[in-house]
Order: sequence, then C-alpha cells, then structure tokens
Amino acid sequence: MRRLITLLALASTALAGEAPREEQLDALEARLAELLNGERTERKLAPLASHKELAAAARAHSLDMKTNHFFSHESKTTGRVNDRVTKAGIPNRGVAENLARAATAEDAHKFLMQSPKHKENILRPEFTHVGIGIVRGGDGLLLCTQAFMQAPPVYDVAKVRQEIAEGINKARLEKGLRRLIPDDVLSQQALAHSERAARSGEPQPAWLEAELRRGKDRRWRVHEAAYFVTDDLSKVIQSDAALSAQHDHFGVGVAQAPAASKEVGALWITLLCAQKK
Repeated sequence: MRRLITLLALASTALAGEAPREEQLDALEARLAELLNGERTERKLAPLASHKELAAAARAHSLDMKTNHFFSHESKTTGRVNDRVTKAGIPNRGVAENLARAATAEDAHKFLMQSPKHKENILRPEFTHVGIGIVRGGDGLLLCTQAFMQAPPVYDVAKVRQEIAEGINKARLEKGLRRLIPDDVLSQQALAHSERAARSGEPQPAWLEAELRRGKDRRWRVHEAAYFVTDDLSKVIQSDAALSAQHDHFGVGVAQAPAASKEVGALWITLLCAQKK
C-alpha cells in the first residue's frame, strides 16, 4: 500500500460557542478554493472536492488561533494533526494543512504559492479533498486555514475480483501456462478468509487451512494460499502462486478494510490455487 502522508495539522470540530458563519467569509472560502483548484487544473491535476467535516475542522483551527492569539499548526488545546483528525473521526490516507494571514483571499493564495512547502500541499496529486476555514482576526486580517486530505478509495469488490481473475489468466497465457479454472468452493473460502482478515486486521492462515482440508476440499492434490493487503492488483496477478505451473484451479476473495482500520480502505485479497486429484 502506498505510504501514508502525514504533514502538518488540521483542526477537528468547531469550537463551542462559534458565531454563525458570515456570508462574506463563506464567499472568501469559496474564492480560495477556486484559486487553488485553478492552479491544479493548469497543471492537469484533478481539482479537490470540498469536504464538509474538513471545512469545519479548518474553521475551528482558524477560530482557535484568533481566540487564543497564536498562529501555528500546533494548538495547545487541540494538539497536532493526528489528535484532531482522530477526534473528528475523518477517515483518510493522509492530511496536510496550510495557514495564511492576509488582507484578501488573493493575497493569501499568492503567499501560499510563493512558499515551497505550502505550494507542494496545494499541488499534491494524491490529495482528493479540501476544507477551508477563514475568520477575520482582531487586526482585520484574514486567518486562513486550508485542510487537505487523501480520502480512502471505495471499491466495487466484485469488479476487483473479476479484474484479478482475468489478469491472472492473461498473465499465464503470456507465459505459456494453461488457464486456471475458477472454482466456486475455492472462491467461497477465499472470500470468507478475506472478510475475516479485514475485520480482524490480520490473516487467518490456520483457519483457512482447516477449511481447505475439510469435506469436499480433500479433492485437491496440492493447494496454496497467498494473502495480500494492497491497492496494487499487479502484486496478486504477478505473484508466484498465480503463475505456478502446478495449479489448474483457483479462487479469489476480495474485501475492503474498514476506513477506521490501520489499512484505511485497502483491499484484503486471498488467492487460493490448487491442483485437482
């Protein structure tokens, strides 16, 4: 799985007693989002979608800075990024934050783009969402917080399973190997294992081996199980188990890890390959 990105900080929930949003500030937030997405579009990067919870987090941090008279990614009351994101319950594969103080949204954007680290956050291709929060400081300047996030993917596991099965047989044919025949029992066992592993957060090889040796599954001369936690299907398709010449049947099970787990939406894939007696 790709290395998760953790950069600076973002706030989690609106502070108690926050005043109703001013329409002018909403418009400024929208303008700042428009400017940053313009930069991404010019570079052929996907625009960032707005995220309601991230926006609330960003506004809370801006208000915290105003109320407690500081300008920093770290707050004495809410801590750093991992503390606030965890408390807010926002699933993600990486977050970052930009801060700016400026007279206008245009000035804030200009200052951020002139800073290499802030510019890097704006242009990170892996980020998918942004939340922007602006309050007007006591000195009349805008306190701007941009919270960025890479959201966990949402997979159609049935399509993923089909893609893996087709990919394995294509790879085998390219290597001069016979196609593997899909087997319903192997597929059911592989799926059951992937779902168990996704819930528990670890493979269950002893459980699966017991299942493979029960009842009808004694018809296999040899069998092999391989486990993957990944978003890269090529790791499964090009695996030793998938490309072994001794196998003639297979089953694939796919389940997605819960967003709240340490795997953050990655795919738990079980590949069962066997040779019939």
